[in-house]
Amino acid sequence: MSHRKEFERCAPEEVGIASEGILRLVDRLENCGSTWMHGLMIMRHDKVCAEGWWAPFAPELHHALHSLSKTWTATAVGLAEYEGLLKMDDPVCKLLPDKMPHPLPERVARITVRDILTMSSGSETQGSAYGEHWMEEFFARPFEHEPGTFWCYNSQGTAIASALVERVTGMSMLDYLDARLFRKIGVDASHVMCYRDAAGTCLGGHGMFTTTEDNLRLMRLYLHKGIWDGERLLHERFVNEATSPLMDTAPAHAHTPWIYDNQVGYGYQIWMCRPEGSYRADGAYGQFCVVVPKLDLIVSINEGAYIGQHMSHNELEQLKGRPVGEDHPVHGPQNTLNILFDTLLPAIADGDGPLPFSDASRLLKERMSRLSMPRPAPQVLNRTRHPLQVTLVPEEGRITFAMLHGMDKHNASWPGVEQMRLSADEGLLTIAFTEGGTDRSICFDMRGGRWLGKLRYTENRELVSDVACAAWWSGENKLELSLLWYETEGENRFTFSFEGEHVRIHKWVQAGMEDEMQHRDALYRAVGENA
Repeated sequence: MSHRKEFERCAPEEVGIASEGILRLVDRLENCGSTWMHGLMIMRHDKVCAEGWWAPFAPELHHALHSLSKTWTATAVGLAEYEGLLKMDDPVCKLLPDKMPHPLPERVARITVRDILTMSSGSETQGSAYGEHWMEEFFARPFEHEPGTFWCYNSQGTAIASALVERVTGMSMLDYLDARLFRKIGVDASHVMCYRDAAGTCLGGHGMFTTTEDNLRLMRLYLHKGIWDGERLLHERFVNEATSPLMDTAPAHAHTPWIYDNQVGYGYQIWMCRPEGSYRADGAYGQFCVVVPKLDLIVSINEGAYIGQHMSHNELEQLKGRPVGEDHPVHGPQNTLNILFDTLLPAIADGDGPLPFSDASRLLKERMSRLSMPRPAPQVLNRTRHPLQVTLVPEEGRITFAMLHGMDKHNASWPGVEQMRLSADEGLLTIAFTEGGTDRSICFDMRGGRWLGKLRYTENRELVSDVACAAWWSGENKLELSLLWYETEGENRFTFSFEGEHVRIHKWVQAGMEDEMQHRDALYRAVGENA
């Protein structure tokens, strides 16, 4: 059972932060054009002085972490080290002997736990597949560099770290974290999820789901040098190393010099930041928990930040060789960090004393209590064929209502809808559909709000199910849909264009800056009542 102790809440001025600065921070984040905010928490001196979630996002909802998962995995390694179950200098080949190639290459034999955590195993290969023998394939790849000398971002390497934890503890990584960490720092394990491989190993490099506050609690442990409320959980040396620039990351990001905070260095699955001594847990699309020790400050963020130009966060390889200039693509996560450092940090007073209260404190509290995601404005059109009743079957291609991600390699290969029936009346659109032999249905609010429900695709690769849905007519024969997967950063948009007896459907990933990313198209034919 978790012995959760709630944090003290206070006005920003009580901990030396001007509420005006936090209001400016929220204004800039909401209006920067490169992100849609989901959740924000600010802690100073162990007190939460500002917090808010943009509805339908909420404090109790877990959120896809992407690579922020890596910091949780590294922490599991640190917990195992503190228990004496492994050492940072242990050769990985001794801990996972059954996953090693034969004969054992010398460089592979010298890879240590530390090398895995610092992403310096020596390989230039960045694998992304997790088949039955992915660990054997990881160690069989070329290792062009001596371990510990070459940094290369690699989520598979973090999954190896998860496998190490499971091997030395005899438990799944999540069960181990529950027993040694979650219950102590106040994380509800029933709200935490993680992707797993075919053998059940937690893929801790990208697959965890936690809440905004869970991440804040994790990084508070690092700010306090591995001690939680008087109990040491991690060696202080481990924390110091984890939050120090052990590896130089600038060479790997030379092609994207405008992503400033990827240039500062890397510790144990933790990135360094530009403000002196600061660091962050970091996941794709702007899942951040930033620590500024000199200010005794933690900022936890969930958001949907994008870089535009029809590219997703992990497609930056396409930019190699691009001339650096003022016209480089906007990188949403970096822009969020820029706004955070440029706006919030100057609002913090020198010293630890309080600031005088102002009316801005009340305005901030009210503002944070009524945050909401942008809603598509409904268009009331004089449609002679309203209400809508139509049954559609595929003619060219198929559309799935499963999540379409911004990265092709993560798109779920669902079979597509075999039949769907659209019914719209009284401000609600209902779509009942059959896909892969399974019947499902989903509703969309047509009155300016969002219908909240679940759309469950049951295979392990599609863990999320909570959706917030809106629909509106953007033209006499054009129906628009918004499907927000609000356990993640993802929103799918659909356009149904009615063309006689045919309906052309366009589906895409929508970015906060009103830009398309990946997209799919299909043509369906009406076989029932016509719209």
